[in-house]
Amino acid sequence: MTEEELVDLTQNRAALMALYAPPTRGFSMIEVPRLPFAVLDGEGPPDPTAIADAVKTLYTSIYPIRREARERMGKAFVEAPVEVLYWADDMRDLASGQREKWQWRVQVTLPVWADEMRLEASVAEMRHELGGAAAPRWNAVAEGQCAQTLHVGPTEDMPAILQGLYGDYLPGQGLEAAGPYHEIYLDDWNRVAPLQRRVILRQPVRQLA
Repeated sequence: MTEEELVDLTQNRAALMALYAPPTRGFSMIEVPRLPFAVLDGEGPPDPTAIADAVKTLYTSIYPIRREARERMGKAFVEAPVEVLYWADDMRDLASGQREKWQWRVQVTLPVWADEMRLEASVAEMRHELGGAAAPRWNAVAEGQCAQTLHVGPTEDMPAILQGLYGDYLPGQGLEAAGPYHEIYLDDWNRVAPLQRRVILRQPVRQLA
């Protein structure tokens, strides 16, 4: 895949389903193509308030892009889920759930026509609403081979899933983590009960050396 090839998920339902509708039992492998994102880097520990503020800023920043996407696509428009990426200097801190040692950022997939200049224009249009908040940056990345699973239920269950991922599944497949760990939130948590919340846990991987 060349640097110029961005995958438009709005025109590729099969890719969309594979990326955002994995099975709930165990882990599965997927090849994540090169996708464009609006990205906002986090500051400080990833506590819920900081993440919620960053997500609000991100969605406010891209509102004109979302509005245009709705106009272009009509009923076919699907709201892109927010992704929170985490990493740590010591990957064992990810596996053990020591979030105070994690670094983080939030991101949302953009349509392929929303390039860096379009994102900058979107931010400029929303500058009054954003106040002094930091602006997101445009980025495109192909993460390649990833392990993922869909978790439905309380977030308190997720550390055990991560321990199974890093302690059992990846070593058993001859793989190791190769990039930030993702949590992809498929629901608005203000509207969905904890037992019904859906989160994709995704980890880019590579073969063990």
